[in-house]
Amino acid sequence: MSNESSKYLISAIISTYNSERFIRGKIEDLLQQTIFDKLEIVIVNSGSQQNEEEIIKEYIEKYPNIKYIRTEERETIYKAWNRGIKISNGKYITNTNTDDRLKENALEILSTELEKYPNVGVVYADQYITTMQNQGYREANNNKIYYFPHYKFIHLLDRCLIGSQPMWRASIHFSDAIWFNEKFEVCGDHDFYIRVAERYELKHLELVLGTFYKSPDRTNKEYQNVKKTYFEGFSNTFYHTQKFVNSLSQVETKKFFNKNIFFVSMPLLWYKVYNKTRLSLFPNAHFQYPEYSFLLIVLIYKKWNDAENVKKYANKFLKWGKSVRIKRVLDSTKSKSDFIKPILELNDNE
Repeated sequence: MSNESSKYLISAIISTYNSERFIRGKIEDLLQQTIFDKLEIVIVNSGSQQNEEEIIKEYIEKYPNIKYIRTEERETIYKAWNRGIKISNGKYITNTNTDDRLKENALEILSTELEKYPNVGVVYADQYITTMQNQGYREANNNKIYYFPHYKFIHLLDRCLIGSQPMWRASIHFSDAIWFNEKFEVCGDHDFYIRVAERYELKHLELVLGTFYKSPDRTNKEYQNVKKTYFEGFSNTFYHTQKFVNSLSQVETKKFFNKNIFFVSMPLLWYKVYNKTRLSLFPNAHFQYPEYSFLLIVLIYKKWNDAENVKKYANKFLKWGKSVRIKRVLDSTKSKSDFIKPILELNDNE
């Protein structure tokens, strides 16, 4: 299936569950987009117990470019996104959360970047942070800004650096067969971006193009089950980082080792102070956390079958802090197998 010849340039996927108070504002927000005549809206009602459907039906009667699906049972957001994408027709896809809002020309700007740069798979921009429900982009223009860092693959491996309003090519799904892993409940978008980044460039725009609603009562999905968020995140990054380290050639591995060994060889307290100083001087920059530098080094030593140095650097970090990822590599030295036990069984579909 290909969406290249569709009359729609963009398909906006909305997944809704118990978000009646946001859905009208979300649809109205999309109606105001400068590129609305080339926009398809796909709404997936994931078994909501509230009254979104009545509101949605009002708009379906007026706008033929709105599609609507309802499932009887609640699904993960990634299963809902996949379901919506499969019936979409746009050349480009964007997920659009019910509680976030966009600048009027946001989708036009994002799609223009993808048109200009065929090597870019995903494009993303900065966001205003709001704690007010249904606060529009113009109303939030004095709010705190979340500045996302420019894209680097190694930084993306450690944590998700892309906001809640990216845009990507539909061909990533229909031609490259990269879909959201439906086993995830919280971190499936991060896993998706990493797999896309193995084939495409990602591009950050130094523009504020939307708002991100940060609920004062912590109702954002990542706060619903903090333990689940923690373990999904570390499981995902551990899997992909290990995969990346093992894929490096001998020369690349040595180069990567030399880049990180200096930091982990200094006293850990010095490293932490050094990192905090850099962050205070450059608050919008992204620097690798000490824990991740240690993780890279112990994974490289594991690749080289050097159990003694795995233990040395793993224990050096674990003496000062916790890391389920580093502990996994350390525990693997007690086994004769090269296999490192995953934190969660999530990424075994590849």
